[in-house]
Amino acid sequence: MTANWFEAKVKYVKVNEDGREKKVNEAYLLDAISYTEAESRIMHEMESVIQGDYYISSLKKSNITELVPSEDENDDRWYKAKVNIIDADEVSGKEKSTGQYYLVAAANINRALENLEKSLSTFVVPYEIASITDTLFMDVFPYFSAEEETVPENFRPLEMTENEETEIKDEE
Repeated sequence: MTANWFEAKVKYVKVNEDGREKKVNEAYLLDAISYTEAESRIMHEMESVIQGDYYISSLKKSNITELVPSEDENDDRWYKAKVNIIDADEVSGKEKSTGQYYLVAAANINRALENLEKSLSTFVVPYEIASITDTLFMDVFPYFSAEEETVPENFRPLEMTENEETEIKDEE
């Protein structure tokens, strides 16, 4: 399943460490099927983080196609990288490149390049990293987290259901 990434900006009043209130507009990236679901998901995520009123000031489809997470807890920033996939046209013999955008977790830009290159090491097609820039994303919410991947007890795998149907037909 391909990810559909949405960029959401949320405005609210934040209380600083010194007790002062400050209006902020923070950016988040989340995976959702539609704008409606993206709005619902960002509202759900913000309810656990923000005390008080907030509103979504912007919601738009992102051009990010891949997410490169990191296991290192020091990689707490998000960098956007443009990767050009190089393809040769067999008829004309000319090379053409197609840009794809990656979001990479890293502590700094050098580490972002390192994490991205590690992620791209399995590519069999030629590519070039065109750019890496810092982003303002406070957090990223993939569609499924590790905890959510467990199947609820009342669900059965499709193969199991198909096998049960076959057994019932055989008994008839």
